[in-house]
This record gives sequence, C-alpha cells and structure tokens, in this order.
Amino acid sequence: MGAVIDSNVFIYAAVEDLEHHRSAMNIIRSLDRWIVPTVVVYETVWNFRKLGFSTVEARELIEQILFDSRASLVDDRQYLLEGFKLLQSLSLAHYNDSVILAVAKDVGALATYDKRLRNRAEKVGIKLLPEVVE
Repeated sequence: MGAVIDSNVFIYAAVEDLEHHRSAMNIIRSLDRWIVPTVVVYETVWNFRKLGFSTVEARELIEQILFDSRASLVDDRQYLLEGFKLLQSLSLAHYNDSVILAVAKDVGALATYDKRLRNRAEKVGIKLLPEVVE
C-alpha cells in the first residue's frame, strides 16, 4: 500500500523521544510506497531546524527519505492551484497542508498526525494512517 506521508510522520520516526515515534516507525515500515510531495521535504527540514538538528544530521535524514526505494518524490506543481480550492475559508497559513491534501486526494491515503489535516482529509474521503490518533 502507498500513502502520502506528511512531514510530522518523518519527524516522529526520526526522533525516538517523541510521543508517536513507535507508531510513525510502524507506518513507515508498513508502506511499500511513500508518496512525498516536495513541500513535505521543506517542512521536514524546517522542523529538523526547530528541533536543533545540525545541517549534517538534517541532510542525512533527508537523504534516507529521498533515496529509500519506497519513496516517490511528487512534483507538486500540478497541485498548487488545487491547494487554493481546498483552502476554502481557511487562512493562507494552511496552504501547505492544502497542497498535501490535494496530492492525497489523488493517491487515496494520507499518513499524518495533524488533527486539523486529518479532519479535512476525512471529509473528502481519504484513508488515514494511523486510523486513530490518541
């Protein structure tokens, strides 16, 4: 099974001390195809920076994601305008998630722990991983 992977899944998988680490690792291991929108790569790097990762550490983790045989980097240009449609009444602060949501609509599955994004995905019929977030 393949799914769009949100940046928080990669973050939780990379940092053992975070609450969803084990769950994120299970998701990563269970998928035979990771669909990674370009915006997710940027978000992951920004979050690594916030968590205090060095440039070398961040690069190594991004390389692990990009060069994994299961990873498919999505040229998300075709989803940029769809992202505006999916924003609806939300502010531009949610644009990145709207682009991720647009890709996930095509793929049919999304791995994320972001509750707001999960709610939006559920409304448009996208399968969610994990099925439940506590």
